Amino acid sequence: MKRTFIAAALLSFVFAVPAFATESGQPQNAPRATFEERQANILKILDERIASLQEGKACVQAAKSDADLRACRQKHMSEMREKRGEMRGRGGMMGGPQGQY
Repeated sequence: MKRTFIAAALLSFVFAVPAFATESGQPQNAPRATFEERQANILKILDERIASLQEGKACVQAAKSDADLRACRQKHMSEMREKRGEMRGRGGMMGGPQGQY
């Protein structure tokens, strides 16, 4: 009786684990971006960030008062928050979960 119960429990785990693995949010055979695609994406993001920093620098250099400096900082920070939200939506700079490869 005990052996039958233990065997049934083990069999249920054997079949249940793969079923739960396939129900996870990520498909098992999801195509990964190639190295070149990831590299191009990262370079694009870095170029956008450099352009934003250069605009911020020009704004600070043109500032004539504390209010102008504050406006420059607020504008730059709002742009960075927006980019951070986009980055999180994409799954980071490389476009997916990290540390799983």
